Amino acid sequence: MANKLIEPVLNNAACEKIIRDTYEGTLVMCQENMPYAVPINHAFVDGKFLFHCAIRGRKLDVIRQNPNVAYVISKYYGSHKDLQSPKCCHGPWESILAHGTARIVEDINAKAAIFAAFMKYHGNDFKMTEEGSERTLAIIMDVTSMTARSEMVRAKKEYWLWLPESVRAMP
Repeated sequence: MANKLIEPVLNNAACEKIIRDTYEGTLVMCQENMPYAVPINHAFVDGKFLFHCAIRGRKLDVIRQNPNVAYVISKYYGSHKDLQSPKCCHGPWESILAHGTARIVEDINAKAAIFAAFMKYHGNDFKMTEEGSERTLAIIMDVTSMTARSEMVRAKKEYWLWLPESVRAMP
């Protein structure tokens, strides 16, 4: 029996609820037809994922070659005991799959604003130092769409779609 295709329902709030209180995921890129994925932490502000990183690294090289990216968040709320039953192959979970483009931010003032937003998102005050600015870059992922899946109750899956405000406002 094949799985039936379920169209997600437009619901930005449900998608953003999954993102809330989550600080890490996997940034997925592609370099010359080879996938490259990196676990990374994030902030989500105004429909964009914000990341920070060192000034050198493979992810920066890959983004410069191909800015099209995906970002995956997976949250599992159960325990290994949920998987012990012979009739159960999983427990409660939620996930996000975001698509968009990444851009590297090198300007010191723009980085400072992004890092301040990033740290405020995590509940801390932040001031960019000159040394910190020299050792770090920021990446902004402009999200074009996201899909979310949730199965908090067994066999009751929900699917949602997130679209940017500019797209939702179109007639």
